[in-house]
Amino acid sequence: MNGHGALVVTALFSALLIALVGFGTQSASRLEAAKIYEHQIAALESERNNLLLQIEEIQSAKTEELIKFNDAKIKDLTITAYSPTVRECGPDPHTTASMRTVRPGFVAVSRDLFEQGWKFGKKVYVKGHGIFEIADLMAKRHTKRLDIFIPNTEEAIRFGKKQTTVALLEG
Repeated sequence: MNGHGALVVTALFSALLIALVGFGTQSASRLEAAKIYEHQIAALESERNNLLLQIEEIQSAKTEELIKFNDAKIKDLTITAYSPTVRECGPDPHTTASMRTVRPGFVAVSRDLFEQGWKFGKKVYVKGHGIFEIADLMAKRHTKRLDIFIPNTEEAIRFGKKQTTVALLEG
């Protein structure tokens, strides 16, 4: 083989060697990339599972909240009526606990309901009687109870004591 042929063979051998080293390097790079990719997939799957657990916890909490909310909004209560007398309302029978002058359309709620969000200014629907505004509180001894204001004492007495469904309205 002449010098020129030896040079060509050496060049070809070098090119082949470089190609093989490049292929090996490329294969190693691909292997590293695959490992990194697998690690990223595992991390994303872990993050996804954590997010799913958080969503389940939130949904469970919201369901409990909704149950409590519905329990707080719709109740079977004892309803009675009251009129503006000192015997029923104390020394100032024409002023409510919310410091408003009594009038038809107002109701008093027991303090347990008041503590559950049945606050002054909110509206309630009393089945069979209509919509009223909470403006007064009942005596501490009463629970699960609503008192409808009726200006005439005899009418309030005739109203009596009843069990009915009452709903706390939005707003």
